[in-house]
Amino acid sequence: MSTELEALGPAASPPPYGREPAAAPRPWVTRWESDTFALTGPLSVGGGLLRAQGAVARDLFNGHGLNTYIAGCTLLMVFASLLYGAILGSVAGAGQVAYAALKFPVVIVGASAICLPSFFVFQALTGARLTFKQALASVLMLGAAAGLILLGCAPIAWFFSVSTTEDSQAFLGLMHAVVITLSTTFGFHFIARTHRYVAWKHGERLFDGRVLALWFALLVLVAAQMASFIGPLDPDRGRVETRRGFFLTALFEV
Repeated sequence: MSTELEALGPAASPPPYGREPAAAPRPWVTRWESDTFALTGPLSVGGGLLRAQGAVARDLFNGHGLNTYIAGCTLLMVFASLLYGAILGSVAGAGQVAYAALKFPVVIVGASAICLPSFFVFQALTGARLTFKQALASVLMLGAAAGLILLGCAPIAWFFSVSTTEDSQAFLGLMHAVVITLSTTFGFHFIARTHRYVAWKHGERLFDGRVLALWFALLVLVAAQMASFIGPLDPDRGRVETRRGFFLTALFEV
């Protein structure tokens, strides 16, 4: 009997009192840990966001190539919002295509710029020791990830926009609202996973998760208000005309 017990080896020692045993990492964490990505320029950033999120998260935490990430995410966010803005404008007729294509990026980039200082201050006051450049790159990565979703859904949105009649305006408006909501949600999902991955790998946080969720809600409110103020889909406004008023009031008037 003793020989059999010796063959089994010593029993595993229990975890210290009051401490839970370390859980195995989730499959997506293991996948992120194995990601590799060579940052070759701003145009390569989209590929990293699509296929090597773990490598991008490590670069963000270590501050590697932040200038390139900032440039690449900005280009991707502006291009995606230009293209999708043109599709939004096509709902109201050909005359609105260029009009909406110019104004929709102003909403996206403008909301990100307005909310950037609050993102940095909120995170700094809750103990996240990220630099302002890391904060800028993080906000732009959220926008770029959302832009990739917009680009992926653009063919579907375009097809319905050109194949339906004026009687389908309500459906088209709902469809675009769903696509934009999905894109922003996926952008937040990427940043939230970056936070969890960094906490798992390095034992410290790049962001505060609760404050991140609170800030994201603030970002959505600012973007909605800016869309109401600028009105990229309002054919009654001039190119530089704005309209004051709370966005919920304008929404209920539609």
